Amino acid sequence: MKKSDISSVEEALEAVMLDGDALEYVPEALKTPELCLAAVQKKGRALKYVPEALKTPELCLVAVQDDGAALRYVPEELKTPELCLVAVQKNSRSLLQKANRASPVSPLKDVPEKLKTPELCLAAVQYSGYALEYVPEALKTPELYLAAVQNYGWALSYVPEALKTPELCLAAVQNDGYALKYVPEAFKMPELCLVAVQVHGYALEYVPEAFKTPELCLAAVQADRDHWDWAGRALEYVPEALKTLELCLAAVKVHGHALEYVPEAFKTPEFCLAVVQNRGLALEYVPEELKTPEVCLAAVQNNGWALKYVPEALQTPELCLAAVQNNASALKYVPEALKTAELCLAAVQNDASALKYVPEALKTPELRLAAARNKDTAPR
Repeated sequence: MKKSDISSVEEALEAVMLDGDALEYVPEALKTPELCLAAVQKKGRALKYVPEALKTPELCLVAVQDDGAALRYVPEELKTPELCLVAVQKNSRSLLQKANRASPVSPLKDVPEKLKTPELCLAAVQYSGYALEYVPEALKTPELYLAAVQNYGWALSYVPEALKTPELCLAAVQNDGYALKYVPEAFKMPELCLVAVQVHGYALEYVPEAFKTPELCLAAVQADRDHWDWAGRALEYVPEALKTLELCLAAVKVHGHALEYVPEAFKTPEFCLAVVQNRGLALEYVPEELKTPEVCLAAVQNNGWALKYVPEALQTPELCLAAVQNNASALKYVPEALKTAELCLAAVQNDASALKYVPEALKTPELRLAAARNKDTAPR
């Protein structure tokens, strides 16, 4: 989009109602108070594109009520204690959930130093623990540190070593096991390490070797069931001497990708078959010599995208059909020579979006109709 695309107030209003950031492309002459209000109501940070002359206390309040990060676009003279409090409390919790462990920027960063009171800073870290980074040193109290790590375990990284207590470290790992990275070695007791790996198995990386017992390692590999990226991968940090068949089985049951860290001696045809039946994409880590027709079929029946890891010699019409029946978009990985009219029909009947992977020569009126019918009858 560019400014020449918008030539009337009506077009501008339609654009910002769809996406507040579209205000960027509205010609200055069309930016009315009403239009700017509609934009920031849709997306608080659209305040960035509001002319300074139109930034009123009321408009700025609406913006930070939608997104605390909009505070950075509020003129300094309009930053009141009340507005700043709304901003730090409204800072999107979803931002924290999406942040993984790269701290997002807290609105507290944009609060004038003279307005950073103990009460405001406490409110900021209670809503977003990573705000601790922007709290003035003089206001950093034990109570404030505790509030921060209880909300965001990784805020422990901003706590001076001299002020880290066993109680504070426990609160941090209870919120995020990976905060164990910032726990002083002297406080890493078996009990604290167990809490950390139960919360987040990957925290096993920071557990002292002396505390890595069979029980603790088992707790680690069984953790993170709700985290696709980490589940089962704590096996990477289990000492080789403790990688028993039982432990490895427990890890791959949580997430098949843990197969990457299973000792080669345990990777038998039976073991690999059991893994891919549970997590088809784990086929990526099955040794080539163990990728049998049976194992590959089980993998694509669990997840059609596993076809990506099937050796070309085993990519048969039957196996490809099983893959697209499980996941129509697996058609993307079907060799062109095996993309028959029948196979492509099966794919679009499963999911109309697979049409984009159908060769042009096979996009017949009948196939397009089948895709359209499937799209029309799909659940909404």
